[in-house]
Amino acid sequence: MTERPTGRPIARLATELRFTGFGQIAIGVGGVVAALIAADESAVRLMVPFVIVVVLIGGLSIYNTAWLRKDAPAGRGEGSRVETTSGTYRRSAVGLVLALLAVALVGAFGPSLAAILGGVVAAVGLVDLYNDRWVRAREASTGEALFRELGRSPFSPGRRPLYTRPLNDSTLAM
Repeated sequence: MTERPTGRPIARLATELRFTGFGQIAIGVGGVVAALIAADESAVRLMVPFVIVVVLIGGLSIYNTAWLRKDAPAGRGEGSRVETTSGTYRRSAVGLVLALLAVALVGAFGPSLAAILGGVVAAVGLVDLYNDRWVRAREASTGEALFRELGRSPFSPGRRPLYTRPLNDSTLAM
């Protein structure tokens, strides 16, 4: 990306991706487990849609996040405040709570719906972990930590400017 820093805060991308990835997988698996416990249907009738949704949404998410693995960072994000690790966890937890509520709400209407929406959430979590792995490998090879500009809300799209800063004890602690 060739965008100039906007002065908005930035957060270490690897921290955010790992936290949301594991959280989304846990919520998605929880949705399918709850469906298996609560439904009168066979496990196969619940697992097949779950797996299909994971594959379809996972493929779509890999495609939609290709920019992350291709775009060059916009620079060092000079003048941008770096969000603390605990701040990244708190901000990311808001999105995870919303995903949990959505899976629980649709599960109240039908356990099979919890399995399907759980598949969507789990797929996005798997792609977050895939991207986290790529980000950490890039950081190790370049010696620069990747940061992403924060969105204005928990519903902000993921494609926001990327910045780099040298890896050192302070960036590794994030």
